[in-house]
Amino acid sequence: MHHLSAPIQAGGKKPRRANRRRTSADVVVVYMGMETGGVLRDLSISGGAIELRGYFQGMVGSSVTLRCDGLCAVEAKIRWYRNRRIGVEFDGSSNTAAKVHAYFKYFHKEAAVQQTVAVSSAK
Repeated sequence: MHHLSAPIQAGGKKPRRANRRRTSADVVVVYMGMETGGVLRDLSISGGAIELRGYFQGMVGSSVTLRCDGLCAVEAKIRWYRNRRIGVEFDGSSNTAAKVHAYFKYFHKEAAVQQTVAVSSAK
């Protein structure tokens, strides 16, 4: 008997484990010592999507390191790759989750605007 970590949706896809938020942060994807620049388009504590700017030869299931201002370096696995975009899944460690939370708290513009509005509304 097989146990699934998440229910399968129509088309064989697993649902996302966490809500993602839109971003537009520059990122470097490091795969087997080769670096490819890109833009982090969405992010959650469980993963993200990256629009690649250059040549990339990574394979689904491979490990990559993401370097981004605000995230430092984060290890991830490639979950999908199509049309110069990749989807990555983080390892689920508390250290990675803390880095993602810090990114949204200190570096993500939308989060900063929401905090400013909340403080203004409270006055």
